[in-house]
Amino acid sequence: MTGKTAPAPPSAAARRFASLRGELDNPLFRNAYALMINGGLTGVLGLGFWAVATRLYPQDVIGRNTAEINAIMFIGGLTILNYMLLRFIPQSGRSTASLVLRTYAVGSVAAVVLGTGFLFTLDWWGPNYAHLDGPVPGLLFLVFIAAWNVFTQQDGVFTGLRRAGWVPVKNTAYGAAKFALLAGTLVIMPADGIVLATMIPVLIAIIPGDLLIFKRLIPEHVRRTDGMHRTPTGREIRRYLAGDYVGTMFSHAAFNFIPVVVAVRVSDTANASFAMAWILGLMLELFALNMAMSLTVEGAFDTTRLAETCRAALRRTVMLAVPATLVLVLIAPYVLQIFGPAYADQGGPVLQLLALATLPKALIELYIGVLRVQSRTHVVALLQAVRFLGVLILILLFLDSDHLAAVGWSVLAVQSAVALAVLPALLRAARIPSSADDAGRGMS
Repeated sequence: MTGKTAPAPPSAAARRFASLRGELDNPLFRNAYALMINGGLTGVLGLGFWAVATRLYPQDVIGRNTAEINAIMFIGGLTILNYMLLRFIPQSGRSTASLVLRTYAVGSVAAVVLGTGFLFTLDWWGPNYAHLDGPVPGLLFLVFIAAWNVFTQQDGVFTGLRRAGWVPVKNTAYGAAKFALLAGTLVIMPADGIVLATMIPVLIAIIPGDLLIFKRLIPEHVRRTDGMHRTPTGREIRRYLAGDYVGTMFSHAAFNFIPVVVAVRVSDTANASFAMAWILGLMLELFALNMAMSLTVEGAFDTTRLAETCRAALRRTVMLAVPATLVLVLIAPYVLQIFGPAYADQGGPVLQLLALATLPKALIELYIGVLRVQSRTHVVALLQAVRFLGVLILILLFLDSDHLAAVGWSVLAVQSAVALAVLPALLRAARIPSSADDAGRGMS
């Protein structure tokens, strides 16, 4: 009698594929990896865009255009409510479409009001913004601000719907469109071609993005989550926003107002060097934000597994952030050589220091993700305020046009200090069963 042949053990390739498939079946990693892919693709396209721009435009025009783009992104993003969308879309059910529309309206209108205030105070902001004086440049500036606000909030909607895979699709198409327009806008408006190439695709991309969100993804989300959660009340959302918006405002200012301050204090050529280093540094920092955003979404979908989700996010963050940081520290000067020797000489040390700050920033962002799930937004606001104000104060004290590295040292010092302060609480959150926490807060 012949016995059955034992099945052959799976090959190493099959085991790796099964492991990858298991990771992608986990919404925490699926969303996070989609956002990381978005950051990678956007980074590559952005690097290429600026490499071409620095060949087509003189350095002073680069500095002036990046200053205006930073102002648009700062003001347009100051009133985005993405973290509120991440926290409440998972639980909003049939109210999801209404929540998104109200968020768009509040964010974009408030951004235009702030942008108008900026235009009335141009004398305060130095020569890099003087060309915005006049009705046509001012009106375009306000249109771009409103468009950037909605464009950015779409990423929060996709992620909150657990469909973050659409974020790299949208932003890759946007990055490619920027490339396509760069040479044409140079011919049409050589003094402002970079701004136009950056913002015209935003105006176009909003329409298909929202058609996808409202016609397909939100109806699917409503069917999938029907009856799973109690819809948050307006009072709960307002209470959450009271702390979260303050924290988001400080976080956004750390990304986008710091470059505005630098542009005011240094020459246009020095600002061009700084801007390239800052843009590349933010690409690595987005890794930390992406994992934290995915943690917030998954924690909101199932609050009883918050500690488990936090442990998984913490392990994966350390595993990926440490080697990525070391690689960028080593290659930073060579990467900036793409833009030219002047960019590498002035911007190289800044980029290396920003890379070193990524790991402590990642730990802080994960803890903030936990706090958002727990609706402890007053602590979020405090942490974000300390980080932004700490960096701002150090820059105002030590920055001059000959020492751009002061920005990098300021960011590294503040992020490291805050990370050491929150690390014990983050480790406790990863150990303590979250169900007890949620029961105590009545938020599940």
